[in-house]
Amino acid sequence: MTRQEMADELFETGKEVKRSFLGVAEASRRGGRIDGTVYVQCVQILKNLNLLYQTIDTGGERFDLQMEELSNRALRLSDRAGEDEFVSLFVSVLDAMLMYTIGFCQRYCIIRRNDGVPGLASHIITNLGQIAASLDQGYIPVIDTIGADNILTGLSREYAVNAWELYFGQPFIPLSQVDAEDREVKILEGIPGFMPSYDMDCLMNPGLMAFWRGIMKKYMPMSEELYNSVGDCLDRLPFGNGEKVLGVLCRGTDYTNIRPFNHPVQPPLKEVLEKAEEFMQYYECDYCYLATEDQEILQAFQNKFKDRLLTTQEIYYRSDLEDTINDANSRRNIDLHQKNMEYLTALSVLSKCRYFIGGRTSGTVVSLLLSEGFAAEYIWDCGRYGIDDALTLQSHIG
Repeated sequence: MTRQEMADELFETGKEVKRSFLGVAEASRRGGRIDGTVYVQCVQILKNLNLLYQTIDTGGERFDLQMEELSNRALRLSDRAGEDEFVSLFVSVLDAMLMYTIGFCQRYCIIRRNDGVPGLASHIITNLGQIAASLDQGYIPVIDTIGADNILTGLSREYAVNAWELYFGQPFIPLSQVDAEDREVKILEGIPGFMPSYDMDCLMNPGLMAFWRGIMKKYMPMSEELYNSVGDCLDRLPFGNGEKVLGVLCRGTDYTNIRPFNHPVQPPLKEVLEKAEEFMQYYECDYCYLATEDQEILQAFQNKFKDRLLTTQEIYYRSDLEDTINDANSRRNIDLHQKNMEYLTALSVLSKCRYFIGGRTSGTVVSLLLSEGFAAEYIWDCGRYGIDDALTLQSHIG
């Protein structure tokens, strides 16, 4: 058996061991007492995997010390807190072993999304789902906006780079380093079945949001340019001395005018202003930070909060925009890189606010994932355009 074949066997066996172990842990949590003997057996299985891992010699970390630590913990388990720590360590060791195996096998998954309509936040969400799918299949994920046809493809040509890398680092290696001739490469396109979403079931699920925050933190680091842009904005804003800041994400323009089918309905501006005032008073906020692309929304917030309003964006659009922002950008010769940079910076600044309100949008999802969680938040759930929004429901006969 070759090292490659052994690595394949380790990966598939390791995934099955993880599934079985998590089943054992869940059964223990539901039961009345902790059965340490079962966990001792699980550690022995993991030790056997470690022997195979060492035989392959992936060039990664050795886990001998962690194996002994797990053995000792399994013998001493006496309470739920200790069991949770044991389970966490077991999973982290096995995951690390599998990740080094993925790196050794060097199979690549090129992630592309051929769709020119969705915005940048939507691409972030689907790419997170595809990264998770790639790793689960044992492939190194690489995001490609050169061979795709989407809102970033033009920038890829203009800057002669993979435009994704203008804003985020790759999970492991740049697209330019993928050796398609010597290694197995497959293409992963479209929308993944498992990804973060703006459904309330996802947004209000702490465990699910924590999972996707972890994926984003590990595999979607900010580019140096974006990181510096966020840092510069935070340095200019009164965020550093314990001030309470309410973050508001309020969409308008093409989103509310075109009413994209099956997308979340956005709340009326009047409701957003009222909720912002409510949060500002109840939580004694010092400032309100607004992220929007709509000139009318900006003006309304300026009139409401005056010198307590904070913004960082420079590019805004008329509220009565009849086509998409992408079309408007083309007409106005907007610098798309600047636009993307200030948009992602705004979402990042939102994530640093103590409180948050906003409609269900991809931008809201990204802000929540970039955050460590808010002290309080309010997200409107007003239905979906053309499905169950008030206007559509009224159009039915009955």
